[in-house]
Amino acid sequence: MAVAICGTIALPALAVDDNDILPDTIDQVEVPQYTKEQALQLLPNIVKWVFGFLLAVVALMIIVAAYMFVTGGGNPEQLGKAKNLLMYALIGLAIALIARGIVALLISLLDVGGSSSLPATPPGGYPFQ
Repeated sequence: MAVAICGTIALPALAVDDNDILPDTIDQVEVPQYTKEQALQLLPNIVKWVFGFLLAVVALMIIVAAYMFVTGGGNPEQLGKAKNLLMYALIGLAIALIARGIVALLISLLDVGGSSSLPATPPGGYPFQ
């Protein structure tokens, strides 16, 4: 199944017959050169996307744990699994919040992008809203 999916995704790239698209040698590939400041300015965007992804995963885990609680039917094994899943989701949320705080602290210490910290709400909104 995975081979079929990967093949389907890669097939259009393999079917390209135009020699102008791909370089002949590795020396013809232009690699962009970024300064330290440009690379550090990407940090808030990366943090925003990763944090949004982690929030989506935590929400999914809480929904699954709630479903397991509801459908457990008094089965102690099922309820134990649901409690563990809920606990792991909350631990993951705490780790995500702490990590975002650490990154905000590093950004303020390094003064990346002229801002003192991450904004409460990113200018473009959260990626999973």
